Amino acid sequence: MITLIAKLKAKPGKESLLAEESKKIAQKVRENEKGCLMYIPHVSVENPAEIVFVEKYADQEALDAHFKTPYFKALAEKFGELLDEEPELKTLKELI
Repeated sequence: MITLIAKLKAKPGKESLLAEESKKIAQKVRENEKGCLMYIPHVSVENPAEIVFVEKYADQEALDAHFKTPYFKALAEKFGELLDEEPELKTLKELI
């Protein structure tokens, strides 16, 4: 099992739009990706410009498949207009 933590920081004025896009992709992932066991976007209490995704995949193939979906690619194309910096990704493996 693989866990991915993805941190996105919205450009000033784009916080609401990034939050809406995050909710949209979460719904699509849940409906379409059987190998994705968890996909939950969170907004930081301290910084509403920061969206943190907690994602869990059955295996590396499921994670790779996620990045190839048309809805992920469509969101990634909007990163230039939405994000203040590159996404920060952390891939984790469970110890137990």
